[in-house]
Amino acid sequence: MKKLNWYLIAILIIASLFRLPFLNTHMPSLYGDEIAIGYNAYSIVKTGRDEFGKFMPLQFASWGDQKNPVYIYSVTLVQLFTGATSASVRIPSAIAGILAVYLLYRLVLLFKLGEGVALVSGLLLALTPWHIHISRGGYEANLALTLGLASVYYLLKDKHFRSVLFLALACYTYYTTKLFAPALILLVWVWKEQGQSIKSWYKPFFKYWLLTLAMAIPALYLAFFAGGQVRFQNINIFVDKTIVPRVERGRNFFDNPKSMLSKVLENKFTYNLQDFMTYYFDNFSGQFLFVGGDSNVRYGMANHGMLYLVDAPLIIIGILLMFKKNKKVWLLLIAWLLLAPLPTSLVGRAYGLRSLAMLPIPQIFAAYALVEFYKWSKISKTRLLLFAVGCTLYAISVSNWTLRYIYQYQSYGRYWYDSTMFEALQFAKKYEDQYDQIIITQSYGETSMYYAYYNQIDPRVYKQAKENKLIIDDVPMIKIGKYYFGDIRPNGPIEKMDLPQNTLIIVQPLFEYGEQDILARDDGRVIFRTFGFPTVHMKANQK
Repeated sequence: MKKLNWYLIAILIIASLFRLPFLNTHMPSLYGDEIAIGYNAYSIVKTGRDEFGKFMPLQFASWGDQKNPVYIYSVTLVQLFTGATSASVRIPSAIAGILAVYLLYRLVLLFKLGEGVALVSGLLLALTPWHIHISRGGYEANLALTLGLASVYYLLKDKHFRSVLFLALACYTYYTTKLFAPALILLVWVWKEQGQSIKSWYKPFFKYWLLTLAMAIPALYLAFFAGGQVRFQNINIFVDKTIVPRVERGRNFFDNPKSMLSKVLENKFTYNLQDFMTYYFDNFSGQFLFVGGDSNVRYGMANHGMLYLVDAPLIIIGILLMFKKNKKVWLLLIAWLLLAPLPTSLVGRAYGLRSLAMLPIPQIFAAYALVEFYKWSKISKTRLLLFAVGCTLYAISVSNWTLRYIYQYQSYGRYWYDSTMFEALQFAKKYEDQYDQIIITQSYGETSMYYAYYNQIDPRVYKQAKENKLIIDDVPMIKIGKYYFGDIRPNGPIEKMDLPQNTLIIVQPLFEYGEQDILARDDGRVIFRTFGFPTVHMKANQK
């Protein structure tokens, strides 16, 4: 029996403490994709079908973006035990984050960088803001990252069937993984077999990829014949509508805009290439990694890098030291790091989710530097003091991020998690006994699905309500009980609606009138205006 590694157990406990607590309450509202994932999982639990009535699909139509199945089915398994809660949508990601820490430890051991580097790599990933933040949301990319690490691990262990299985699962989890994971596995194959004769590995190589292709056939069919790539088709850099005006503007700087030179230098290809390179290198910018982080506050804390600032020198020193002492592993890690942002760069700038595949390479380099510093510090007390100072700075960085995340982020970050709809529903719930009808705008999004999920409305009831909308004075309404959800806008049909008395209406703040405002918790701005019938403003519409 192997002796327990108490250091590893302690690191996994730390990873768990940062990822599992307060998943229901720290950010109580779910954002759009989380709601869609949660409600489709709930629908599978209740009926075996998705929200549109399709039996156990391999692709979920959802908001029209054709979601991958693995994460939704993992949430389904959780909901069998927990019910439809906010935490149930996030638990698979949190568990995946903890497993990623363990897999990183095992991978680094296979790289033969030493037990110390393996443990410190795991610890750094457990404490990384980027990884913690994504692990605490219902993000498919995080589960895909863990499945990809498992595929690499089993490939290096020569357990090919397991590697193929995890590779396939990763590709059925997140879109960019379909591009990145197979390329990474191919890279690891070449790296692992370098120096060996082709005869020794070409047969298992072809068996591996034939099995991978067999498992990928459903994904290929869905992608090419069932709209599986609709999301990519709508957001990739090649459909950017600004390209043509940019080309025309660039050519106008030439004396003859129609000259051959202007066409060679100013064309769609050059601008697409320029955008691609800009987006690619944005993933390695200090602003993204160490200073400001993702501009989308849903995927990172405002005014804080995806990593700690103190990580920057450690990563650079680790790269230099490993190049000097272990070029073989260095080559694989650098290739991995350079490969990871390629799919992201096809659709836009550095992005907390799509760029997640860059992890855990920075942590390995930083860990390598720390372990080398530790060895070096044993030479004298002065060097030991310098090492202690470095560890103290790291501890301060972790503490600063943790305190800000706990006490500040939930205040301003909640509105990146569609808290507006959540708070409208909370307001309506508070007063629902006083009204016979409650009408809520859908101008911010599909509030009706939020209501259906938070109140665990039977999926068959919700499906019927969506398919059989009521037309009230030319406004299509989804009716669930006493609640009505529709596209209510100022100066629109609602101003002409013949509404009954005792009706609560919750609308956009663009309405000039209202009895009570719902204010944002971060800056006090008005996010909804509410009024009930009868009111002085709408007396002419009363029955």
